[in-house]
Amino acid sequence: MNTSALQHGMPDGRTGRRTVTRKTRTTLTALAAATALAGGGGMVALAGNAAAAATASSPVPRCHEASLATGLFGYETGNYDGKGQGGFILTLTNTGGAACSVNGYPGLGLQNAHHDVVRSSTHWGPTYFAPNPGRHLIVLSPGETASASIAFVYGGRRKAHASYLEVTPPNAYDHAVISIPDGVGTISNGNVYVTAMARHTPFAGSTGQCCEG
Repeated sequence: MNTSALQHGMPDGRTGRRTVTRKTRTTLTALAAATALAGGGGMVALAGNAAAAATASSPVPRCHEASLATGLFGYETGNYDGKGQGGFILTLTNTGGAACSVNGYPGLGLQNAHHDVVRSSTHWGPTYFAPNPGRHLIVLSPGETASASIAFVYGGRRKAHASYLEVTPPNAYDHAVISIPDGVGTISNGNVYVTAMARHTPFAGSTGQCCEG
């Protein structure tokens, strides 16, 4: 079990730094998940069909951090432009008793082993491992999950030495703090790339290149 800190932030995904309360989050074991997914066709199918496609005018309220379980799933690696890249599937699961919605990109931040904020920049769009599905409304019934691809560069002379990831749901104010699995946190430049939230996020290394900056 990982311990998550609930913190205040900004509705555009920028996160604040004041801890309000602490609670427990279950984070899936990334390396074991990668093995299981590799043998299962290379696709993460996370959200069910109970919540059908909704319009932008849906009255379903947005999902707040307090009613979501946040996790990292299925570690990915690559080597493009002579540098090593890593990534995960980010999952947001509705643990509340009613439907809620997500629309767009999660806010991300990095912390070191002492929970000090590490300087970082979040880039919205495709990652090394998945195309960007674009912003669209997803309604999550209780128990359903939405996902996104997260990627970063871990080769290079400078290291961010991140141990924790801050995750703010799209258009929300508070963020969870979840552990980055051991040995994966030496992000070289603080740039983190993330796709928009989706019902299905592909789990496969890309042969292309992206993510300048």
